[in-house]
Amino acid sequence: MRCLNCGAEINNNLKISEMFLFRTKIPNYICDLCRSQLEPLEGQNNCPRCCKPNIGTICQDCLMWEKKYQIINCHQALFEYNQFIHSYFKLYKRYGDVLLARLFYQDIKRWSLKHSFDVVTYIPASPSHLQARGFDPVYELYKDIFNLKKLLVKADADKPQAQKNRLERLQTPQTFYPLPELEQIQRNQSILILDDIYTTGRTLMHSHDIFLRAGFSDISTFSLSR
Repeated sequence: MRCLNCGAEINNNLKISEMFLFRTKIPNYICDLCRSQLEPLEGQNNCPRCCKPNIGTICQDCLMWEKKYQIINCHQALFEYNQFIHSYFKLYKRYGDVLLARLFYQDIKRWSLKHSFDVVTYIPASPSHLQARGFDPVYELYKDIFNLKKLLVKADADKPQAQKNRLERLQTPQTFYPLPELEQIQRNQSILILDDIYTTGRTLMHSHDIFLRAGFSDISTFSLSR
């Protein structure tokens, strides 16, 4: 197998311990050289509520969301947003290389096996982005790992989040609407909302608010990068 990012050969052979313990091998689509450019968030001195790197305490964004929504942010992410992640999403989202959706399959799959939720949903693409790309990047990133339920629709914004500065992101109005399927879910079930990148948390807080207003209380969020 070759790395989906750079094309280098990847050794996916089972280790001796995995063979004797009858463990299922989780496919790996990223080579060691590319992986060495990632900055895992696990074990860092992150914000305990949103995984903001090297903050050492609850960050100002989380305190702001607590004040606005009267909730304790519960977000987890795998990797710090760095140049490698930036380049990855540029190829994946801007240039539409949908095969890159599986680059982090092993990492996300391992995280999913350690956490359990009753319902898993995701941040959907807006109609204009879906038409331009031809695929929904968040859905493609997670579809082979989670049993995804589409519960939200997203209206087109004035301009893409990637083109906004921090203040513009924070001031973005609500763009999500619930689908009728949301009414079929019991309110005591735990909800996980998936996104690709957590920057200020504005997008996920908007989606979180939809579930909060619908009567859910056990709501968590997750992203590949923070």
